[in-house]
Amino acid sequence: MIIKTVLKAIKPFRILSMLMTYLMAAGLVKYVRILKGWSLLIQGAFFLLLITLSLEFLILLQSLTLPVNRPQEIRQKDVKTIQIVLAAVAATMLTLATTLFFSWLEAGILWQGLVFLLIALFVVSAVYYLAHFSTVFKPFVLLIEVLLFVVIPPALAFFLHSDDLHPYLTLIVISLVPAFLANRLLNLLENYSYDQKHNTETLIGRIGWEKVIFFHNAFILLTYFLIALIAVLGVHWFIIWPVFLTLPIGLVEIWLMDRVRRGAKPMWRVMRIASACVYFLPIYLIGFAFWAH
Repeated sequence: MIIKTVLKAIKPFRILSMLMTYLMAAGLVKYVRILKGWSLLIQGAFFLLLITLSLEFLILLQSLTLPVNRPQEIRQKDVKTIQIVLAAVAATMLTLATTLFFSWLEAGILWQGLVFLLIALFVVSAVYYLAHFSTVFKPFVLLIEVLLFVVIPPALAFFLHSDDLHPYLTLIVISLVPAFLANRLLNLLENYSYDQKHNTETLIGRIGWEKVIFFHNAFILLTYFLIALIAVLGVHWFIIWPVFLTLPIGLVEIWLMDRVRRGAKPMWRVMRIASACVYFLPIYLIGFAFWAH
């Protein structure tokens, strides 16, 4: 039970989003610049992983202070043990991340843009933590997740190896944001009954589940529209065209969600897979194009 509770802090979708966008941007560096070395590339990914996991462990640690957030079958003694383990692991990870930061500082890797990005990472991470417990930041949690798991990781991968920003990075990251939001809205819908049962305030409670379904479908369509648009704006077609092979999956996801709106029983597992494909396959295909050329 202790291990199971601790593992709840790991969010596979967000971790995978962070790592895949990071590797995609590293491929862009290889395509338009020069990688400074595999060691630095691995250090950057490890740094992000340490920061993100320590955040999730600290969030779980704080949430366990409230009895309502504890598993019913868990004992008070086990709660104390879990809190000690979470605190120790989070402290170790933050120590390792700090060590990496100072090693970059000593090696002269840090430059003005990278320093600004790291400051932004720490600020967004702090707000991400507060958003789980503060009503002030809670309405912005989706925006914070976009910054933490879609925007900052590829920017870090690029800035570790280049001292300027390439327009491809900006255009591609913007086009991925709607697909990420669509997946997160699906997750909110799937957990809606649980949130109602525990009186948890969510976006669905504020705007209604029908509007959430509308925005989910609109975000999927917007993803492919933006990808087509960035091709017009100058991103090479050989990088973009494989993404449209995933369009039928996006249309199936929209159809499945429309079935739910009309009262059909949700096919949550199929919808999760389809929504993940709409987000992760474009990242993989674009990243593969960068790495292969």
